[in-house]
Amino acid sequence: MKYKAGGRYEGELSHGMREGHGHLVDADGQVYWGSFHKNKQHGQGRMVFRNGDEYEGDWVQGQRQGHGVLRRADGSTYEGQWHRGVFSGLGNMAHCSGVVYRGIWINGHPVARATRMVILGPEMMDVVQGCSLTLTVELQQDNGEIATSEDGRVLEISAGIRYVQLAAYSDVSFFRVDDGHTRTPIQTPFGFQCIPYPLTSSTSGAQEPEAALGGAGANSAIPKEDPSGLPGE
Repeated sequence: MKYKAGGRYEGELSHGMREGHGHLVDADGQVYWGSFHKNKQHGQGRMVFRNGDEYEGDWVQGQRQGHGVLRRADGSTYEGQWHRGVFSGLGNMAHCSGVVYRGIWINGHPVARATRMVILGPEMMDVVQGCSLTLTVELQQDNGEIATSEDGRVLEISAGIRYVQLAAYSDVSFFRVDDGHTRTPIQTPFGFQCIPYPLTSSTSGAQEPEAALGGAGANSAIPKEDPSGLPGE
């Protein structure tokens, strides 16, 4: 059947309506393969949307409802429960940014999503060049509870050594910045400047100074363009 408004259908019909299994290309160019009831997608079916997204799963009266898998054109995927065309119930989201959420969804949004990243520990930490540094980070919800259903967030940390202008006659030797990576000193909220890494090792015979890592206890808010909740088409 070819429709005057655009699109075509090939499959089973009953009393002039799509009924049973068929293949529909609508006026917008979206394609559906699967079951129909009274002209609407109903039962199991697969649909490719105009924006490149693809859904495969349960349909009820033309809407995604039940269990299904959505593969977005950007590489994000969702598998789980649906209700009236949106994520609703238990489902897993693997976003293209690397964020993963496993848990309950309501009206297309995760219930227990993280809103901030918190670095546990002292406000300032002293470390020595060449030594390892361990940070404990938590994903937390608005109420302070740990967001156990989510992972994949990335926390970027900048570190440097304290910048001190010494007198010309001083015998104390501090780290030297690599010739090819000369950086402008960074002002910190602690009243001194830092020189960012990468750094060379200290000069021969010099005492190894300590580096200051600022803001270790500060909260880092999740970006507002949070990709966890993906809308429908």
